[in-house]
Amino acid sequence: MPLARCQPTARRACGALAAAVLALAALGGGCGRVAPTYEPATLTVRSTPASAAILIDGRATGQVTPFTFTGVSAETHQVRVDLAEWYADPEVVPVDLRPLDDVAIDFALFQTGVRVTSEPAGAHILVGGVDSGKVTPATVAGLVPGTVDISLAMDTWLCVPASLPVTVAEGTVTEVSPQQLQLRSRRTVMLESFGNVNCGTCAQAAGNLVNLCARDGYGPDRALFVEYSVSWPNPTDPMYLANPTENAERYTFYWVMATPLLLIDGVAQPDALDAAGPVAAVAGRWDVDPGFLVDVAAEPGVAAAVPVDVTLTPLRNVDLSGCTLYVALWEDLVTYATPPGTNGQTAFHHVFRDRVDAPPALGPLVAGAPATFELTLNRGAADPANVTVIAFVQRTADKTVLQAGSTAATVKWHRP
Repeated sequence: MPLARCQPTARRACGALAAAVLALAALGGGCGRVAPTYEPATLTVRSTPASAAILIDGRATGQVTPFTFTGVSAETHQVRVDLAEWYADPEVVPVDLRPLDDVAIDFALFQTGVRVTSEPAGAHILVGGVDSGKVTPATVAGLVPGTVDISLAMDTWLCVPASLPVTVAEGTVTEVSPQQLQLRSRRTVMLESFGNVNCGTCAQAAGNLVNLCARDGYGPDRALFVEYSVSWPNPTDPMYLANPTENAERYTFYWVMATPLLLIDGVAQPDALDAAGPVAAVAGRWDVDPGFLVDVAAEPGVAAAVPVDVTLTPLRNVDLSGCTLYVALWEDLVTYATPPGTNGQTAFHHVFRDRVDAPPALGPLVAGAPATFELTLNRGAADPANVTVIAFVQRTADKTVLQAGSTAATVKWHRP
């Protein structure tokens, strides 16, 4: 390729142009560079049995197996098929198409297996103790007819029961519901808040806790909060006066000097008005395995004196020496027509009402040997439908709360 003659004033630029042209010629082997091709691909989808609807990238194509698609874009696609009462394993096949590719995908469809759902979703499905590679909700197909043990595995959660025997029949997919295999939080975090009706920011702090426990995944199996009242700046706070002795015992235990104050598992938070910090702090506590569970059963509707059974179930040997089992009762919601104090608050949540007079001291627990404590609380005039009984294990030396439970928990290890 002849190069243009350069004027002296343009010699440097012309030299650069010449170098660029020579480089292009070298890349093209002296005959010019061949432009890359973006030709579409061909994709064939088959299934056994046939006549399954074909979906590509989540969209129905209107075609059924077997079918060959032409003019398919050269990129990664997600392919699945759908046939009533049949299930594919795997359910979705990713295919990476290149220009001019001619690719075929074969789906094996089954009518023998299990369909497992859970709350929350995302748990690994184990068949006979082996991870199937599927997470809920999903179908594990192609199983041999007979009885198989199904279980779930998920970080910071436990499967209740540990496994479920399921009969798999030829030609059917057996449903396993969230009620049959339940997920229970491995740890329930205890939040304790201190306030007063004349504390200007206490209403905001209490609202943050209500919102925290209303978040998805932060229910009573995962987090509990109780509101205690202090005697200042208003000594006539009605929540404080309902049980001044035990309210005072609790705020003296923590040496509460100012309100609002929030403690998470016995640790004071730097800012009781911070809405985001406690959300992360609670989630961080779920990663710490206490090694035992707390189940609470109570009969608040029988009489003002409420009989309570608290069961501690060690999942491994656990030494709880130096720990105390605290058991208390709160009123779910207390409302006033006009604010009882100066902060404008009229609705109070999880208001502390009573605590077991002599909290049991604990000791070593042996795996497989639950310990049950029979106790009594006083609900006073509170509506039995408006109370919750809680229990938590606290280490005296550093005030750390190790585990908690309540009658509000939706999944029990020991069902009443």
